[in-house]
Amino acid sequence: MNLSIIIVNWNSTDYLRHCLSSIYRETKGIGVEVVVVDNASCDDSCAELIRGEFPSVVLHCSSKNLGFAQGSNLGYGLSSGEILLFLNPDTEIQSDVFTRMVKELESTSCIGAVGSRLLNSDGSLQTSCIQSYPTILNQLLDSEFLRDKFPTSRLWGMEPLFARCANPARVDVISGACLMVKREVFAQVGKFDNSYFMYVEDVDLCRRITCAGYSIHYMNDCEVIHHGGKKFCRAGKAFC
Repeated sequence: MNLSIIIVNWNSTDYLRHCLSSIYRETKGIGVEVVVVDNASCDDSCAELIRGEFPSVVLHCSSKNLGFAQGSNLGYGLSSGEILLFLNPDTEIQSDVFTRMVKELESTSCIGAVGSRLLNSDGSLQTSCIQSYPTILNQLLDSEFLRDKFPTSRLWGMEPLFARCANPARVDVISGACLMVKREVFAQVGKFDNSYFMYVEDVDLCRRITCAGYSIHYMNDCEVIHHGGKKFCRAGKAFC
């Protein structure tokens, strides 16, 4: 198994159906394993969906909400792929983006993780898909006005989003909504930190990947729709 896609679900069955359908429809040329960890959703609709429509999915139903970090680590333990993709259930793909991301990640031993361009449901850009490491300066100056006025400032780390060149770019942080990482690298840096329940665990993981000597690449020509991102994420602050 080459690619393990790990999805932590919580009350998102309708989104999850479209997410899984797009994965099996569009991901070709590589072996794909899908692991879903249901974080104690309010009903049994997730389990019913997977058992009825996607029986090949590895499903774990948690008795309590473990949060994103711990749920993802649990999914990692159930997976077997050499490449891991941590993916939100409210995402969809419309082309072979994961196949191309795997190719980039495997192109050299120096790359530890890759991420994609995230789009809202209406096709607009989610600038939260990449960012710079938090500093005192960029956190003090962080505002929607300044980000909109100076989107290519190095303070935000968003320059590759507006680059005309489609080549992969080295970045600090990629969003946990669609985060692909080599299994050996994920294990080497200690996985996600379980002390984070939700948000910033992706920033922390990317920092440790970089400190371990690996680069993180953003792929501007790989687009993933992230339906919930516009509602729940503020650019540069929170990752869903």
